[in-house]
Formats: sequence, structure tokens, C-alpha cells
Amino acid sequence: MSARRIGRRVSANMELDRDRLREILAAEHSFYSSGRAIARIDDRFNPGTRDFLAGRVKSGMRVLDIGCGNGGTFLRLSESSESGFGVDNDPAHICMAEDGLRENGAANVEFRLLDFLEDGDALEPESFDFAFTERGPIGYGGHGMRVALRALKPGGTLFCEMFGNLHHQEQADLFGVNQPRYQMIRTLEKARVAMERNGVDIRVAADILQKRYYPDIYEWLKFQCSIWMWTGSSFPAPDDVRLAMFAERNATESGEIETTHHVVWVAGVKIPMRSGGAGSDGSRRT
Repeated sequence: MSARRIGRRVSANMELDRDRLREILAAEHSFYSSGRAIARIDDRFNPGTRDFLAGRVKSGMRVLDIGCGNGGTFLRLSESSESGFGVDNDPAHICMAEDGLRENGAANVEFRLLDFLEDGDALEPESFDFAFTERGPIGYGGHGMRVALRALKPGGTLFCEMFGNLHHQEQADLFGVNQPRYQMIRTLEKARVAMERNGVDIRVAADILQKRYYPDIYEWLKFQCSIWMWTGSSFPAPDDVRLAMFAERNATESGEIETTHHVVWVAGVKIPMRSGGAGSDGSRRT
């Protein structure tokens, strides 16, 4: 056994606090409310997505946030951009985003309830300089990509962040509710192909692997419940032995719970239309 595993505080045979587990499992969970969970990310070699985007949004740009969630990223970028929209299909997310907007006081931002895959064509064509999504409704397939490109100006930039195949693989090993363990096509390759086939000149294609640390099994569970809810997966019972096994397998010497944080970035530039060529919306122009 490695020195790293010596002195682990939790054993699969140790009784966890079931009342505390039961309270966490019975709570209301959403991806954004899970922000209450205490966690830290080791990002010494890889930047966070917000920092990466902040360095690429320039003054004068009109920006589109596809799947804006609580609006946190978009509000931060509003300091550099001229104006823009954040869209999401969840009314609760839009309410959180508008609350954040009132606190922020930004005058150049608007949030709108919109199912992007169904109604994204309602956005004015070729009206944005920069479009991005963080785990939003585009990146994995052609339809969402085409809708996003329709809204972008020729030469505009499209950025997609997605969960990678290894994201929290530790819980998939025991609970089996994330991506399948083995996939012939990786998330990065799916997104890259979708962009290339729909008229994007790719400039960034990266697997970003980091470590996420939780103080204990209970803080990890707060976050994980939001992921299970998001994927429609069943929650374990408070006495599920896999919870103690998870703690044992993934505890560091200090007692923290260590998991893999894996996201994929794919970004590029909308290829300007050639005379007589097919547009990103399938139309032909002369």
C-alpha cells in the first residue's frame, strides 16, 4: 500500500453518520445551490474557464452565453464586453441570474428564458461577436452547433466547455452513473468533429484535468447530489455501503476526498461565407 493511503481516516467498515447522510440526501439540490459545498480545485497548471474567457472578451464585443445558469460567468465578462444576452431554458436559473444582475448593476446585460435548441433561431442572425457555453446545450452535436453559428458574425468566436469522460470517474467506478467507463470516442473528439463539420476553424482543443478536494465525504455528497439530480440518476440510501467505500478509496492522508475534475475545451472561429456557399443555417448565399 502506498504511503498516501496509510492513515486514512475512514474505513469501509466504519459507520458513517447516517443521520447526516440522510439530511443531505433529503435536501433540495440543484447544480447552482450545490455551491454551498466546500471544495477547492488544484489549478496550478490549468486555468479556470472563467479566467480563460475573461482574457478573450474584448471591448466592443457583443457576447452570447448559451445556458447561462445563474449568470455568474456572464456578469463577470460584462465588465469587458459592450453588451450581450444570457439565455437558459430553466426559469429558476434565469431568476438567479436576474438577482445577480440587480446586485451587479450592469447595464449592458440581459437574461432571457429561452430553450436554445428549440427556439435559438429567434435570436437575430449574425449579431454576436463571441458565443460561449459552460456545460450548456451545444458542443456534442450538429444541431446546437448550427444554431449557435447562425447567431455569430462571420469571423466570430465560439467556445464550448463540456464535462470530460473522466469527470468524477471515482464515483462512476462505484455508483456507475456518469459516462460509461470505456468509450471509443472521447468527448474532445466529439466536440471537435461537430465544430469542424459545421464551419468552425478550431483554435483550441484541450483536455483539462484537475483535482477537486472536499473536506470530507459529507461535503462531497452535497456536490454529488446535484450531479445525480442533473443526470436524472437515483440517489443512494443513507446506509448504502458504497458511500463508506468511496470515502475509503478516495481519502487523502489529511482526510480530504480527492476526485478528478475533467472538462474539455473546444473553441474556434466561424469561417466567413464564400460566395455561393452554404451557410451555417444550411442556406445558400450568392
